[in-house]
Amino acid sequence: MSDFHPIVNILVDDFNVSENALSQYKESLVAKRMDAMAIKEILLKHKIVKDDIFQRAVAQFYELEYRGDFHTVDDLHEFTEVIPIRYAKKFMFFPIRKNGFDLEVAMEDPSNFQPIDDVARKLKCRIVPVVSSRQAIMELVNQAYERSGTTEQAVDSLDTTESFDSILDAEEVEDLIDATDEEPVKRLVNSLLWRAARDEASDIHIDPSPTETSVRYRIDGMLHNVSTIPKPAHVTVVNRVKVMSRLDIAQKGLPQDGRSMVLIAGKKVDIRVSTVPTVHGEKIVMRLLYQSEKLRQLNELGLAQRVLTTFDKLVEKTGGIILVTGPTGSGKTTTLYAALGQLDHQSGNIITIEDPVEYKIPGYAQIEVNHKLGLTFAVALRAVLRQDPDIIMVGEMRDTETAQIAIQSALTGHLVFSTVHTNSAPATITRLIDMNIEPFLVSSTIIGVLAQRLIRRICTDCKESYIPHEEQLREVGISLDQLEEAGGILYRGRGCDVCRHTGYRGRMGIHELLTMNDEIKRVIMETNDENAIKQIALRTGMHSLRMDGAQKALQGFTTIEEVLSVTRED
Repeated sequence: MSDFHPIVNILVDDFNVSENALSQYKESLVAKRMDAMAIKEILLKHKIVKDDIFQRAVAQFYELEYRGDFHTVDDLHEFTEVIPIRYAKKFMFFPIRKNGFDLEVAMEDPSNFQPIDDVARKLKCRIVPVVSSRQAIMELVNQAYERSGTTEQAVDSLDTTESFDSILDAEEVEDLIDATDEEPVKRLVNSLLWRAARDEASDIHIDPSPTETSVRYRIDGMLHNVSTIPKPAHVTVVNRVKVMSRLDIAQKGLPQDGRSMVLIAGKKVDIRVSTVPTVHGEKIVMRLLYQSEKLRQLNELGLAQRVLTTFDKLVEKTGGIILVTGPTGSGKTTTLYAALGQLDHQSGNIITIEDPVEYKIPGYAQIEVNHKLGLTFAVALRAVLRQDPDIIMVGEMRDTETAQIAIQSALTGHLVFSTVHTNSAPATITRLIDMNIEPFLVSSTIIGVLAQRLIRRICTDCKESYIPHEEQLREVGISLDQLEEAGGILYRGRGCDVCRHTGYRGRMGIHELLTMNDEIKRVIMETNDENAIKQIALRTGMHSLRMDGAQKALQGFTTIEEVLSVTRED
């Protein structure tokens, strides 16, 4: 190992990095004069080591302290006024704490003396380097600069007489948090987007009223008021959002839809913008799709083990239709992609048709519907069948034509995934028959229907136990015996600053899975009554959404009140 860079030797000796894995890149790693960050780039590129492990080795080599996160650091406002954010990100460093003449600075590369010298000279202090990972430093930098400027400050300085010309000349910055533009409307909109991404909001609502404009974020499925904008500034903000999403600012009387891709704190965010005229001005809703999010796996979606086992078997079949149903925002697309992730796209031709494409995945042929050009789901699906597909995902069965082509695809040996907007799995069967699909075709091609909802999780920071009232248990369908088996208690959130005093933080899925069997096929052929199909399905092993939600409450994940609010009585 003596030929390798000393940091590489440390990785092998102290961090269990395989010498065999390194041998094929030996020529790149043996140069002792080689920059440590260049070595890191090689090792990360070939997935030989993770960023934090490499940085631990760097800290050991330079005999410095390593810090994994900076969640407990003090307010860094004094440093944000001195150090430009672009400079901090360029050299990947930022001060943590000043103690007398000493200044602790988190760094990715302690051998780079330029930022050390610059900061020491600017702040007249001695630098004490602390090594950390790129992600931890990036989060530190983003948090520091976010604290240094608020939405309210941007609102106070908003020039309501700003001309349309200045808005039309706007250009997007590389990262919204890096914005140094002096135009208040830009800083306001950028701040709203940054805060929404920080709070993991799915939507931003800009709602005009007679006296002011309210800004609300949808977080964990619920809308929260976060700010207000003076009424005279409403048009200026609307025009700024329209420019970002390439909409016509002169058209105020008709609804418009647009999109914009931005960077927020290093994360790619696809923003879908919808405007509608109201009596008080144009209302805007922006849906935020986080492109850098890792796709979930099926076992991460909250499926009960019995549902997961059965659904896994359905996904492995070579033909038929698998439907996921639920209201808008219930996670249907996430579930479909998790199912596709179980499949081998190298040995199979996987094609998706979506409106819009929410996750861009290498290895899949993804088609985005374009109604203006006449590229509908049905047209795209017909074309896809000539592309020798093995697996097809259709974003939604919106009409009879699309459903009929999907049925024909399944009959000819393709595995088809799609979604339908219905309230339950049995209602999906009824919906297809109402779309003029023959009952015998439905029963012979549908192999499974998964209905789902998203329910809020109890906040782990303020979670507390309590003994529920018997009436509550009866309403949700939990027996006293079931409660006794769970320890005789349930849980709820008391409410704290972390969860915005709601008692909930994060969401998980509840599901009901209807799998086609002979009894259900017989009922479908005799009637399209939803209740009749549901009773047979329950008798043959299906657990309803409320039953699954009750089980999640017994397990301490959610509350009875939350289950009752998102499910209907069986």
